[in-house]
Amino acid sequence: MAPRLVILAAGEGSRLRPLTDHRPKAMIEISGKPLVEWQIECAERLGMKDVVVVTGYRADAFKDGRCRYYHNSQYAETNMVETLWCARPELEEEVVVSYGDILYQDDVLCALVESSAAISVVVDLGWRPYWEARFDDPLSDAESLRLADGAILEIGQKPLALDDIEGQYIGLMKFTGEGLEALNRAYESLKSAGVVGKECRPFGKMYMTDLLQTTIEAGYEVRAVPTQRGWIEIDSFDDYLLAQRHTSAGPEGVRISI
Repeated sequence: MAPRLVILAAGEGSRLRPLTDHRPKAMIEISGKPLVEWQIECAERLGMKDVVVVTGYRADAFKDGRCRYYHNSQYAETNMVETLWCARPELEEEVVVSYGDILYQDDVLCALVESSAAISVVVDLGWRPYWEARFDDPLSDAESLRLADGAILEIGQKPLALDDIEGQYIGLMKFTGEGLEALNRAYESLKSAGVVGKECRPFGKMYMTDLLQTTIEAGYEVRAVPTQRGWIEIDSFDDYLLAQRHTSAGPEGVRISI
């Protein structure tokens, strides 16, 4: 049976204004179609018909009848993990989780779906030219990611040097039932602690990489699913312009040239 797709689409996208004055980040159009629609159609081509969207800012913009919806009413005060947990009833069996502000080719999602690991995370090994196109200093925005024999050892930390970065997390992952149990245990342990990360941020501000890193430190294997580009993030107005220049639509979905 094909996995369920859960799209985390609660984000406001303040750095995308004025595009997000009246619509959420995930409804920004690239190559003539909203991000969330690209993701749904990509999933459908791979036989994934069960799609859940977690909304937040401007939830009224989402009207696709193919999806079930959950809502994060505290989207302005929380991060991706709490948005995901708003769809807790859907986190069973096998689930693909996707950030709502990314666009990816079918082959990227296909490689993830084909992974047999309990926890699989897409990692872009060809990230650096893309970051150099987005930022004057790639190190200013990149996060650490270290690998060993295909497993992720460290993810989401502040890198001290480019050597700390073997790839970039893109916000696309898959969990089997076993993986979801491990994720839930990590979530509950962090909830009990009340703070996360070296900066001791409040629990509600937890990043997805915090949760993955805690899972790794608890002894669970998190497998990398490597890609060489084939995806793009729309987090700022400059990202939006870059995406419009380097994406094209076709019968088999979107193609990304950067």
